[in-house]
Amino acid sequence: MNFSFTWKHQDGSIVEFSKDGWKSDDAEKTEWLMRMSELRSSSPAISPAIRAWLEAHCELLAFSGAGETIPSNLHRNLSPGHA
Repeated sequence: MNFSFTWKHQDGSIVEFSKDGWKSDDAEKTEWLMRMSELRSSSPAISPAIRAWLEAHCELLAFSGAGETIPSNLHRNLSPGHA
C-alpha cells in the first residue's frame, strides 16, 4: 500500500512518513525519528513515542493513501490542527 503523511513542526520544519520510513528537512529530526521507529519494529511504523511527539509539536498538513482518508486508528492523534 502506498501512503504518506506530511506534518509541519512548530519550528517550521517538515516531517514526512511513508512506506519508505521517516524523513525531515531537519537532519536531527530524521535521525531521532528513525531511531525511535527502529525501537518499535523493522518496518515503517508510528510508535507511541513518535505519536506523542507529533501531537505535541506538529500539525498534519497532508495525507495520501488508500481512499485518501486517515486510517481510523491514526485519526484521533494525527488530525490537522490537533497540535
